Amino acid sequence: MSMVLVLYFFLHTNKLIQMKVSEAVWNGLKKQIEQFTEQDKEITDITITYQVRPSVNKNYLKLTVKQ
Repeated sequence: MSMVLVLYFFLHTNKLIQMKVSEAVWNGLKKQIEQFTEQDKEITDITITYQVRPSVNKNYLKLTVKQ
């Protein structure tokens, strides 16, 4: 299951999170990941920080996706 599908499923089953990630954002992210991993074959893991909304108190969601 792809990272997009996992996050999509989570966002649509968890009523506390009221946001949607646009296809343009995911497509841009996918393109960047592909470009960097083509340039550097030694990359094994990628950390992505995506701010859903501004907040004084940070509350992080950590997702792990393995291919």
